[in-house]
Amino acid sequence: MVVDSPESGFVKHPKSYFWMRAKNNLFQSRKFHKIIAKLPILSGIAKREGEDIFKLMAGFVATQILYVWVQTGALQKLASKPYSAAMLSSVWGFDLERSEILCRAGEAIGLVIERKGSYRLTRKGAVLIGLPGVTSLIEHHKILYRDLLNPVDFFKGGEETQLSKFWPYVFGGGMDLKSSEVEKYSDLMSESQHLVAADTLAAVNIPSVCRFLDVGGGKGTFVSELKKIYPKVDAAVFDLPGSHKETSGHRCIIGSFKEDELPAGYDIISLVRILYDHRDETIKDLLGKAYSALGNGGRLIVSEPMLGADRPTLWGDVYFAMYTLAMSTGKTRSPDQVYRFIKDAGFSDVKIHKSARPFITTVIEARKT
Repeated sequence: MVVDSPESGFVKHPKSYFWMRAKNNLFQSRKFHKIIAKLPILSGIAKREGEDIFKLMAGFVATQILYVWVQTGALQKLASKPYSAAMLSSVWGFDLERSEILCRAGEAIGLVIERKGSYRLTRKGAVLIGLPGVTSLIEHHKILYRDLLNPVDFFKGGEETQLSKFWPYVFGGGMDLKSSEVEKYSDLMSESQHLVAADTLAAVNIPSVCRFLDVGGGKGTFVSELKKIYPKVDAAVFDLPGSHKETSGHRCIIGSFKEDELPAGYDIISLVRILYDHRDETIKDLLGKAYSALGNGGRLIVSEPMLGADRPTLWGDVYFAMYTLAMSTGKTRSPDQVYRFIKDAGFSDVKIHKSARPFITTVIEARKT
């Protein structure tokens, strides 16, 4: 074993390093690519690699095409009937040539398909507009795009991001925020909470009769979904003023988990899409408060998108990691990292549930014993 440099501390094996360099040099060779282009199996591999590289290059353009179809309402209109390019031109207010380009682009990314001169939704397009909150999130992404406009500067840090302005609640305790600021956040979270609630409640077993506290639960979307399945559960939401309203299905408790202790006397406390909004010290404090509030045998449920468990993933390590980084106080973590924070707070029987849709959420459950 040898060290690459005293500064890096990177340890490498001479043989493996030699073969790595040889492989990289080979795949960078134009002559090599000319040779494999004539060999059936290798040419197929080379073609797929080239297509994947081009997908990376075209990724930003594809997201902007998606944004136009959603933000203008054109995709939603196709839910009722097919539209020709000329009809869509009227919807968009674009000239026919540009509308035809946008139609073909929409077909290329799988949103629509052309049949006999008209465009109709694909299955992907129908699912996209049918999932609660997805179109709102897509329209919201224009803020993230601004932060990533100069990605090198973004990763250097130091400059205030647009997303940090959109989510002002993460910087202070929260009780001093205007209700309108909190409500803006709660609306977006509520619209996109249904899928997370469905996957979370499918992963855990809730007693038919218990006391359940959802911390940071906003407008109460999660507990509303909970009550549909477990109508006898005594449920409450703990969150900032302006975030939610009390209903016949659950109670609301006003407070900030940064400034206040959590209400005691509950059998289960849930933290749904909360931890990844905050830095390590904040979540350590919050988990400690959850442990203190629960009685012996009380349960903790954490549910949110996380980094890839075994290897980096597109949703965890690209999308959510960049989003929470742009928030300036957020941080997407792996299931193992969250597991360790929960254990350090004093919880036992910590279980990482196998996620049916990890791009939606991963659920971790623990108990105070």
